[in-house]
Amino acid sequence: MNSRSVFKWILILVLIAAAAFAVWYFFRKSDPDPVSGLKPRVEMSIAHISEITDSTIKMELKTLVHNPLPVGMHLKAMNYVVKMNDRTIVEDHYSKPLEVNAADSSLLTLPAKVKIRNLRLEGDQEAAKGQDSADYHFKTILHFEKSFLGKDSLVLEMDKRLPLYWLPMVKMAGYDFKKLGLKESDIVVKVEVSNMNPFSLEFQDPVYVMDLGKQKRFAEGAVKGITKVKSKSRDVYEIPLEVSLGKVIKAGAQIIGKGKELPFSFYFKSKIKSESEVLDGSDINLIMDGELKDLEAFQRNLERKE
Repeated sequence: MNSRSVFKWILILVLIAAAAFAVWYFFRKSDPDPVSGLKPRVEMSIAHISEITDSTIKMELKTLVHNPLPVGMHLKAMNYVVKMNDRTIVEDHYSKPLEVNAADSSLLTLPAKVKIRNLRLEGDQEAAKGQDSADYHFKTILHFEKSFLGKDSLVLEMDKRLPLYWLPMVKMAGYDFKKLGLKESDIVVKVEVSNMNPFSLEFQDPVYVMDLGKQKRFAEGAVKGITKVKSKSRDVYEIPLEVSLGKVIKAGAQIIGKGKELPFSFYFKSKIKSESEVLDGSDINLIMDGELKDLEAFQRNLERKE
């Protein structure tokens, strides 16, 4: 055997030994350190809130999958969970195949839906403590298309301290008939808007519609341009809505029958502009339901505060 063949076999043995060491180091139980340079990692953060409704928000999670190993990963699916102060706010999955080459990374945008109630509960609790950030826990489960170094799946977790984002709150706070005409009338709706964020928000071309009793689109209106809501504020805005005289007469008949228990629905739709990249460009579509007596009680409380 010549020296070249000997060198070739030595090189092969060294490579096999190196691969064996990498596998041992990756899976050894004595050191489960997730920051190991030989272990894949997933980094997640909240990138953007795309839509806000009265019950849920849709958001996007920016996700970086990093594979430092000398072999590629073939993923068939990914499960992910996000907790805020130990409360689960996101639990979803990504079912598209993904290939991450050796010593490479892949950037994904994952969709998520969050219940408003869960987010507001945590936000209110932290605000009561004077906090403007929260502890986030991100957990991902990578499911492999084929066995990856002897495993079918891999669980990766990370913790981050990130800002709290308070969603704008819009409440119908009262109403007042300003003009009664032969063809149409004006009704002014009082809307309370709260913005507890440390930055201002702007509503772009907001649109308002009110259903009253059995009458759909009883009154409607729009405000052209920008309505600015200051940071850390709770203000009442007066919104003029148009309503036909015929609808006013029908509403009068309904009020005679049901009185202050006549139900209403108030719809608010707009696009948010903000210096915060997370909220900028979000669509907001809110529905507020109640009865006329609720509005009168709310209005009385506002008048007491003024």
